[in-house]
Amino acid sequence: MLIPLLVVLVMLPQISFGADYYLSAAGRDTNSGGSRQSPWRSLNKINDVILDPGDRVFLRGGDSFAGNLFFDAFDQGTAAAPIRIGSYGTGRATILAGDGDGIFAYNTAGFVISNLNVRGSGADVNDGAGIIFYTDLPGGVKLDSVTLSRIDASGFHHAGVEVGAWNGTTGFTNVSINGVRAYDNAKNGITVWGYDAPGFRGYAHRNVFVTGSFAYRNQGISGVREPTGNGIVLSNVDGGRIARSVAHSNGARNTSSSGPIGIWAWRANRITIQFNESYGNRTTAGASDGGGFDLDGGMTNSVLQYNYSHDNDGAGYLLAQYESAPSFRNNVVRYNISQNDGRRNTYGGIMVWSKSPLEISNSHIYNNTIYLSPSTTGNVCGIRVPSRTSSLTIRNNIIFTTAGAPLLCVASGQQGLAVQGNTYWSNGAPFKIQWGSTLYSSLSSFRGTGQEMLQGVPTGLNLNPGLVRPGLGGTINNPNGLAKMLEYRLTTNSPLINRGLDLGSRFGLATGTRDFYGTTLPQRGAFDIGAHELAY
Repeated sequence: MLIPLLVVLVMLPQISFGADYYLSAAGRDTNSGGSRQSPWRSLNKINDVILDPGDRVFLRGGDSFAGNLFFDAFDQGTAAAPIRIGSYGTGRATILAGDGDGIFAYNTAGFVISNLNVRGSGADVNDGAGIIFYTDLPGGVKLDSVTLSRIDASGFHHAGVEVGAWNGTTGFTNVSINGVRAYDNAKNGITVWGYDAPGFRGYAHRNVFVTGSFAYRNQGISGVREPTGNGIVLSNVDGGRIARSVAHSNGARNTSSSGPIGIWAWRANRITIQFNESYGNRTTAGASDGGGFDLDGGMTNSVLQYNYSHDNDGAGYLLAQYESAPSFRNNVVRYNISQNDGRRNTYGGIMVWSKSPLEISNSHIYNNTIYLSPSTTGNVCGIRVPSRTSSLTIRNNIIFTTAGAPLLCVASGQQGLAVQGNTYWSNGAPFKIQWGSTLYSSLSSFRGTGQEMLQGVPTGLNLNPGLVRPGLGGTINNPNGLAKMLEYRLTTNSPLINRGLDLGSRFGLATGTRDFYGTTLPQRGAFDIGAHELAY
């Protein structure tokens, strides 16, 4: 009798790729380590094993393991058959790293590390990172596939999670950091970095994605020159995204003149930062930043969109270019909301800054909604441009200030700056736009600069935008719930409906297909002003 082929395949034994290793607080290092019934006790037993593609290491959930895990080029997985490190049983296992790194992977990749807690001895005591992948291989190598998922990392000096490289364009590709909570660390929550020097071209890493992660209470370090107390930061990356994440309460101890930011990128290309919330980030008096979001020095072809920033010491959204950085160009800030940012020093809801002679060039700020009240410790402005730019455009934004805070502050010396189609509302206080050394007290007088004009026709509005409850957005702390924040939607009788400039047909900009709230663009055949497009 012939047995059908399908039945034969079902009857074949399952083929297992790789070996399994188990650790338990109740285990013994004299055990085989190959099953739940015979687990090892110490992390060093794993360090003594050479791991191959498909191998798996399981730490019993609820148990704590003192020590450190170290992997090198002999421990090499692949994207198709990664080495997996995680917990088994109920709950998560915890690695107590003491003063060192929790997990250090050197010149290797092909790993999936998930469902673990990693604890250091404290941000001021520890000298490591929670999980670090680092390479310095020669030849521009891109080590493939690192996935870090559902991890809590706290109490470390350098970072909760760190991916780094230092040998030209050598680095990692296809990096996924998902569902990580990095908190109570010193320098960074989550950081990706690579080789950098004046005149260097190229990028260490490619395709880096941070999703659904939280970075908070990473307080920074006093008395050092580098920016410390960052939430989530990508640098030296070509192609990446930070999405649906939250950064808050970082940077309070930073004293650097180049300060920390909640969520940002620098010296990178093709980065998208979207659907995030960043709030309550700090810096010290006289220091820098402490802002919500940032595209910083050397950024190209990148976009900040659909984010919510509020109650930060620094700018809600910053475009910045430092002196030794590669060129900064072709970046976009669109369909974001800023509420009461710029709480300390001299910032605003959106700020564009560069250190001469370098410039912010060919970048666009449009359809954002900014709400700003004065601060007792800060010199605030709705949108602030304190240094020279080239071919910068500011269009279709709502700038809503209270108690006399200025709406727009722009330094002289701009080249090709276009300010058009914005709505300005000072909520009963005097209208203030600072343009170079001149203070304008009306939109009509401001048009004398040539701004808020398009082909000889006045643009821009000076009226109440008709928002639902501006200033009351509060804290969401759930990036999947941003669209439920009703306060910055337009009311049905808003005068801004269908009043926005068509940036695509008029200026050739690809404006995307949706607004902050997910509404398709445009509605009723025309665009609204601000971050919300009112649906039918």
